[in-house]
Amino acid sequence: MFALGATASAQNAFRPLPELPTLAEWPGRGPSAALSPAEARFEELEEQAQGPRERTFVEVRALADVASGANFSGSPGSLASQRGGWVATIGTELDGERLAALSVKTEAFFYNLGGANGLVPGNDEPFNDLYRATFAGVVRSAERDGPGWFSGFQVSLSGEDEADAGDSIVVGGASGLRYSASDTLQVELGVAALSRLEDDTWIWPYLGFRWRPTERLEFSAQGTQLEARVHLDSDWSVFARAEYALQQFRLNDDNPLAAGVLRDEEIRAGLGVDYRAENGLGFQLLGGLNLWRELSTLDRDGADVSERELETAPFVALALNLSF
Repeated sequence: MFALGATASAQNAFRPLPELPTLAEWPGRGPSAALSPAEARFEELEEQAQGPRERTFVEVRALADVASGANFSGSPGSLASQRGGWVATIGTELDGERLAALSVKTEAFFYNLGGANGLVPGNDEPFNDLYRATFAGVVRSAERDGPGWFSGFQVSLSGEDEADAGDSIVVGGASGLRYSASDTLQVELGVAALSRLEDDTWIWPYLGFRWRPTERLEFSAQGTQLEARVHLDSDWSVFARAEYALQQFRLNDDNPLAAGVLRDEEIRAGLGVDYRAENGLGFQLLGGLNLWRELSTLDRDGADVSERELETAPFVALALNLSF
């Protein structure tokens, strides 16, 4: 929901929003407000006015993301990275006025460092496998013309194996008001907050919109993502997306940077294709460029150890969906 600014000031200008379960996951850290799986399912449920059956859905997604090898800009070393995981979401109608969803997500991140990169002085490969587990939830008012509201939270454990769990917790939340001006225009306004390991908590305005000027064309902004989408038919769509993402991990006590923090920030943009069948099967493929990416390390007291920017490099991301 934040507009993109100059990449040179990205680490100061952007605030990544908590990963609420109604928001789309990869490809793309930020979600498409109109076409995220949970949001789309809610809209389908609200159209089912007949019959007493319970209005509930479940979705499971498998996720994969590969960033090609890139050299560090102005310094030795290189990085290629991959990540993969899964997320399960369950959503239901609490009553005639509220909808709720909960999600559980696990991810593995693999950093293949090369050369004398200097991220941790004296060790060129200070980490490789990193992990994150996330539990999130959201409650919001039902879709209808006029005002509404939303509120959600996220709790994550993020770090190396055997990193101290209490020091690896990242929490966030977002709350605000929703307004549906028409079937083609919706706006959200609120406040979001996200904690950072060994750094100040980010608190930032939460602003977004969904605008569908024609049956086929749609524009949306949510979190640190902007998207334009063309609906080819009821199953297929193509889209262009730009986004900012933040990853942060606690290192363990045996790491050369004992109990330190790795922070990975990036701005990426690309083109993708999305397929969602009526039987609940679907996939999303996104490819593009990491326009800006920076890895930084901090010690256990929050002091900066190093910052390294990467040169532009391609990436590809894939999500496989099953909903019922």
